[in-house]
Amino acid sequence: MQIKLNCCGAEGIADTAGGELISYKADGREYIWRGDAAHWSGHAPVLFPFVSALKNGKTKFGGKEYTMSGKHGFARKSEFELIESDEKKVVFSLGSNETTLNQYPYRFALCVTHELDDGGYKTTYTVKNTDTDGIKFCIGGHPGFCVDGSLEDYKLVFDLKENCDLYYTDADSLYSNAYRAERRIEGREFDLRYADFDADALIATGLKSRRVKLINKHNSRGLEFDYTGFPVLVLWSPPKKHSPFICLEPWVGLPAMPDESGNFEDKPYVITLPAGGEYSVSYKITLI
Repeated sequence: MQIKLNCCGAEGIADTAGGELISYKADGREYIWRGDAAHWSGHAPVLFPFVSALKNGKTKFGGKEYTMSGKHGFARKSEFELIESDEKKVVFSLGSNETTLNQYPYRFALCVTHELDDGGYKTTYTVKNTDTDGIKFCIGGHPGFCVDGSLEDYKLVFDLKENCDLYYTDADSLYSNAYRAERRIEGREFDLRYADFDADALIATGLKSRRVKLINKHNSRGLEFDYTGFPVLVLWSPPKKHSPFICLEPWVGLPAMPDESGNFEDKPYVITLPAGGEYSVSYKITLI
């Protein structure tokens, strides 16, 4: 079921399928990737209870092995329940059920809120522990943003001067400190190049900035992406497709590593939430 949102002339569409915001239009322009399957069928998936890939599609919770096939967890392929909506805000919820418990042994409620404001929108993820013991998870976003023409007409401008290595993921979407990319982020500006994504995603774990601008180098139009609360920022465009969009992905977590233990609790940035606890994190888009 799709929900239409409006605020100050801007229009959004949110979908219970995956709990995503699948469209945001302002001034006659679409900002969220339209989901053309020739490039990538997504829009802005919700990544839970892990980000990127598990090694061989498996992980261990409390020493017991579970299988969660595919990338980025089951939330993005799940049907969410509509909890609340008004003209400019929608709240979706996904609760643990028989299907999730076969893959992920915890009871939880994941709420996703999309709210339009006078200059953009905000997406908030809230995880509630409805289990009788602590739960462990990672979480993240995967929003794709349209570009006019070529991605190479754009640059990223960070709030602060950076001196940060980038790491790529391998053919199995695994991450390693040995997978250091040739390019790194130095200073405030980073020109975007299609060749940078020939392997796959680029992962930054050491950024000082909490905001970055995606800017057209010819007309200075674009957006500001605020990822405060997320320790990892990932850049992605489909390898070797020269697609007219880029994903700015805020993560709390990292992909599996080739030499990891396989125990979920050993994953970098894993969140442990006590019984009855609640965790919330947001990203925000402001148009420029």
